[in-house]
Amino acid sequence: MNKVIYQAYPHFYGKMQQFVKENETIKNCDICFVGDSIIEMMDVNNFNNQFCVNRGISSDKSAGVLMTLQDRVIAIHPKKVFINIGTNDICDGYTISQIKANYIDIIEMLTENLKGVEIVITTIMPPCYYDGPHIDHAYMDCRDILRIEELNKIIKTFDSLYDNVKVADGYQALADENKSLRLEDTLDGVHLTLSGYEKLKKEISKYL
Repeated sequence: MNKVIYQAYPHFYGKMQQFVKENETIKNCDICFVGDSIIEMMDVNNFNNQFCVNRGISSDKSAGVLMTLQDRVIAIHPKKVFINIGTNDICDGYTISQIKANYIDIIEMLTENLKGVEIVITTIMPPCYYDGPHIDHAYMDCRDILRIEELNKIIKTFDSLYDNVKVADGYQALADENKSLRLEDTLDGVHLTLSGYEKLKKEISKYL
């Protein structure tokens, strides 16, 4: 299955309207966090007293980030941009080459439009492959671990290809010995609990 058309949705439109409104008063920031629900649901207010802006949108994909970079990120002139995106691309059937191409366009667009910007990209976390009363199997069924690992190998090359890119290993921070999220670290099989976010924040704090 090769889906190449990005379909926006009501929550996406609502969040973008919110961001554009916020841009009227936010003219610059220290760190802009951009991505899907992992970002939207994360408290970004405790990173070394830096002014952080959350631009996550649940269910978003790399194409959604790319097509909204101007209003979502560039308009608020961050010094650093933290990106977590790709798990929904895998779930929706985008090819690894399509996701890679979007990532490259995102990196280059940010670099061209934000002088001196530092970009931190996190590897993709696995879903939870265990059974549990709170686990929705739909999240694991569409997220093949081999495709996640393939995408992560590509993401890990970006810091050697671009001087202003660093890679935080969210996968390593959250995956157990069976390449799965731990039951206690997830709300439903893919979204994180407080313990999951503590592990992710510990990893990304090295770069922020």
